[in-house]
Amino acid sequence: MAARRIVAVLAFGLAAAAGAAGPATGGGALAGPVVRVCYNDQLGPPDGGHFSLQLMRAVVAAKPALRFELQPLPWVRCLILASRGDADAILGASFTPERALDLVYPRDSQGRADESRRLFAQGYRLLRRQGDALDTDGQRFNNLVGPIGVERGHSSASFARAGGADTDDNHPDVTAMLAKLRNGRLGGAMVAEPQYASLRSQSGALDGLEATPTVLQPRGYYLVFSAAFARREPILVEQLWDEAARQRDTPHIRRETALQQGAALEGDLP
Repeated sequence: MAARRIVAVLAFGLAAAAGAAGPATGGGALAGPVVRVCYNDQLGPPDGGHFSLQLMRAVVAAKPALRFELQPLPWVRCLILASRGDADAILGASFTPERALDLVYPRDSQGRADESRRLFAQGYRLLRRQGDALDTDGQRFNNLVGPIGVERGHSSASFARAGGADTDDNHPDVTAMLAKLRNGRLGGAMVAEPQYASLRSQSGALDGLEATPTVLQPRGYYLVFSAAFARREPILVEQLWDEAARQRDTPHIRRETALQQGAALEGDLP
């Protein structure tokens, strides 16, 4: 089944590129390198509606001479594959010094992660049981009893620990994490803003729970590359970062990003 999934993903990438290029001519339109991009499988299939996947498909369409394999995998698996060069890129990784040891981020003139070439920016919402006193000032946790639930491999874990909390990532998905919060096995839970917006739209998904007012850890997320791929294709890496930034700022992607991050629910959609 895994092999069939990879073939299907490759077929998606070729179809997207070919569709953008129009009818094939001369058989040489897809002679460029293959770019193997993995991403968190909780975002859905490669042709799904998540804004980051829509953005990546726009990049694919803008680069018809390239072939892209978009492969959904568990997040930790993505990080491992890219760190050892078995995947060329990761879609939507935030910057941490630990990740930067093995992965290549766009950098500004000061050597920092280049916010101007991020894919998107988002933060986390802190969920608590209704009526609980748990709160946050954006950095520290107040009135915390029990660990904070986080998703495995996410940078939210190091943020929560820096804020004085123990963390728990021993759950297969967000639904299971929220069940642990409801039954008192967690003191709180951190979910990304788009996920929080999605949960709000699902009947019963947040029953018995509420979010604290403060958005936590707002930061940029990037298309990051394995060190091996960046050494092999340095010009292409720069081109893909630039193209992703261009596509990010198109009206359609801006609107989809704002909607899915909950800006429309909060009345902030530009």
